[in-house]
Amino acid sequence: MREERLYGTTAVGGALTVKGSAVSGKLYAIAWIDGDFADNVTAVISTINNEAATTLLTLAAGEGDDDVVYYPRALVSDAGATALTGTAGGDRARPLVVGQLQLVVAAGGDLKEGGCILFIDED
Repeated sequence: MREERLYGTTAVGGALTVKGSAVSGKLYAIAWIDGDFADNVTAVISTINNEAATTLLTLAAGEGDDDVVYYPRALVSDAGATALTGTAGGDRARPLVVGQLQLVVAAGGDLKEGGCILFIDED
């Protein structure tokens, strides 16, 4: 299991972008570290690769106000390429993580610190 930290200090105005290393594997969990971000912080954790950005987790206003561990999962499809509904426990999988990790924070408060730790299984 690999731990990747995306942590930083917001600029005046509350914005922050942290770029991490390039990874390839499956996401197990994301530990959100609120630090001293302002209340109602919003954040997007994603991977960036040649094709596009893939969002792993989006925290809307208020969702990022506490330290929490999230376990994002992706819907899977059946053999006919039909997306399953996500209502059953077995029709979600750990999302693939391929590319450079990135954390973007909006409205985090002036000169505030925080971020996340991604736990990635590279097997």
